[in-house]
Amino acid sequence: MTRAHPFTDGTLVLAVVALALLLPTWPATAALYLATCAVALVVGAGTAVRLGIVISLPLWVLLGVMHVILGEGPRAPFVLGGSYALEGLDWALHQGTRLAAIVTASLAFAARFDAHRFLQAAIARGWPFTAAFVLVATLDAADRFGAQAVRLREAQRTRGLKVRGSIGARLRAIPALAFPLMLAALTEADDRALALESRGLTRVGPRTALDPPPDRAADRLARWGAFAVVIAVLAWRFAR
Repeated sequence: MTRAHPFTDGTLVLAVVALALLLPTWPATAALYLATCAVALVVGAGTAVRLGIVISLPLWVLLGVMHVILGEGPRAPFVLGGSYALEGLDWALHQGTRLAAIVTASLAFAARFDAHRFLQAAIARGWPFTAAFVLVATLDAADRFGAQAVRLREAQRTRGLKVRGSIGARLRAIPALAFPLMLAALTEADDRALALESRGLTRVGPRTALDPPPDRAADRLARWGAFAVVIAVLAWRFAR
């Protein structure tokens, strides 16, 4: 993902999302999820795999309770006693693996995203620079605001704010954390807007890419291959 063309990464992630929504059975979405995890580990985005599990786990628990334990329809006995809904288990596995694949692919893309290379590729292709920059700024804002929130929390703790403990204490700490973070975000947005305006962000006309990333044959093959797989699965679903 660090050597590939920036558009290749995004295309593959969109293909994973499309396949997760199109594949009709949970074994297929489970295979897609495992393949996504394997690719993420190979490219050095193992954190995305672990974070994807953490994010998906609450949904798995909810699906298990609502559709497997409390679900209707034919039931089968548990090994340790009780019973579970067969159709509910199938549906829960399908939806759980589908979401896990989408979350993991998105997190891996965000973890390995290179804003400079993406902007240079967008300029080289003649894309509207404002739209490309909005996408880059959105992806970059999560990590920046997350680090800022951690610094703000530690600063408030030194002033005596209780940010740990009971749920009530955590809820009472939210205004003292949210309002300063909101003000800091607005101030930063204003400063960045002024800096970008002074550098000609809103100027119309062609731009010159100073360091465009190479678009190799392997990148084009990967993008068109992903597109062909999605089209084939879509045609197969409509033909059933």
